[in-house]
Amino acid sequence: MRYALHIQLKRVFEWDSHNLKKIKAHGINAAEVEQALSISPILIYEQDAEAETRYVYYGETVGLRLLAVVFAERNEKIRVITAYDLDASQKRDYFVRRLGGE
Repeated sequence: MRYALHIQLKRVFEWDSHNLKKIKAHGINAAEVEQALSISPILIYEQDAEAETRYVYYGETVGLRLLAVVFAERNEKIRVITAYDLDASQKRDYFVRRLGGE
């Protein structure tokens, strides 16, 4: 949750045709990703990839859609790498964590 507070304060996202195309392939739009990262997201894990730290969060949109969002912080902005709907196992994990107070 440490990084989630950081996101809520900043809310500066970097969008371009490349990352918008990647999320659109999953039927997701930029507003949904921003909502999922702004409404109490849950940090699932951090990973090092291509010489940067990437964060994987589960979050919920105002339309109650459950998403996984992968992003990196670049130049003080949130750079979304991809986003997709949670599968059944990920949804269970999300609800278990939510019920556990995350």
